[in-house]
Amino acid sequence: VTAVNAIPIPGGSRVVQVPRTLDQSAVMSSQGNWLPKSAPDTSRELLVALDLVKKQRTSPDQRDQAYRCWIQSLAAWGVLEDLPLDAQGTLQVTAPFCHDFFEAPHLLPFLASQILDRGRARRIQVQGCDVRPQDFWWAAWEKWTEHEFSGRISLHLRQQDLVQEPQPSAGLILAAHPEVTNGGPWLPILRHVLSSRSAKGRLVFATFYRQEAEACVQICQAQHVMAEIRENPFYAGRPAD
Repeated sequence: VTAVNAIPIPGGSRVVQVPRTLDQSAVMSSQGNWLPKSAPDTSRELLVALDLVKKQRTSPDQRDQAYRCWIQSLAAWGVLEDLPLDAQGTLQVTAPFCHDFFEAPHLLPFLASQILDRGRARRIQVQGCDVRPQDFWWAAWEKWTEHEFSGRISLHLRQQDLVQEPQPSAGLILAAHPEVTNGGPWLPILRHVLSSRSAKGRLVFATFYRQEAEACVQICQAQHVMAEIRENPFYAGRPAD
């Protein structure tokens, strides 16, 4: 289990408005494929997701750049090596307290290149949850994932209270910004997150501040799980704000 410090959460404090009007005569997918107006999967959610993905990739802001640096660092640190698969050769990935899951356009292509393209798994199944449903964006990212990866990666996002029950077992868990220093329900939530890690699986807690990372480590140690803190290189030498 790795507790990681100083990692941005895409959309954590950013408001992304849903466009009221879109040019539906044609739309380009994030992989550069033009879709005609009559394409059967050009739902409003998919169109909005494609538009946001294009903006993130052509004009990434600081959070986008920092998130890319973080996931690249996970690969450099060996987090993605020898991850356990299920009986069908699928890598199970979970994203607890995922909120809008705005990291999808960065994370999923990265996992495809690092895991699928290198023959480390046959498929990737990603399951995210949050106690507060985000109906529009969850539907948008699920449709975008189906459109982009044609079944190689599947995405399912649902409402779930992690105080009551854990997510399914996973070989890779990416837990973005647990608010552990706020107390309340976070101790049982993190206990359930820890219990859902499959044998030899890896869990990354992504936090904004050092004290949050240290709190995650303390909870891990209380559950007899080893943990370490690593800083996102994007923020190395920068003052915390």
